[in-house]
Amino acid sequence: MSTPYSKLYQNILFKFKDYNIPIMTDSEVKEYLHDFLLPAIVKFHVCKTNLLDRDEDKEVFNSDLTDSEIEILSNFMIIEYTDSEYIRTPSLLKVNLSSTDFNAFSPANHLDKLLDMHDTFIRENESLLMKYSWNGVTDKNKSILSVNLRK
Repeated sequence: MSTPYSKLYQNILFKFKDYNIPIMTDSEVKEYLHDFLLPAIVKFHVCKTNLLDRDEDKEVFNSDLTDSEIEILSNFMIIEYTDSEYIRTPSLLKVNLSSTDFNAFSPANHLDKLLDMHDTFIRENESLLMKYSWNGVTDKNKSILSVNLRK
């Protein structure tokens, strides 16, 4: 009854393309993706499974995560990835324009599109979170309703 981190990593790897990953070893990829796990756990504060109950040495959660929990957690990891790799990068935050930049490439426009993409990821994951949260409430209400109907 445990969920290995590798299950999250597999769920993430097909969702984004990073040109560095194919040249990395398996252990480097795990270490790289693990950096996004802790912030994702912190953001998934409504998880019904205790995400703090994990074994870092074995790289597992000590509980079985549902498919929904894996999806939401891996989406938070992708949000952290895009934030650190594309949005909060010095090259995008530093304004360095020449006259040809206005014709060929706009860093401000590029950053704006990245922020739009990032916001889209967040909205999609918040929608999953709401459904996940309400799912537990409706399950509780069903059980309360069934008890009340028996009386």
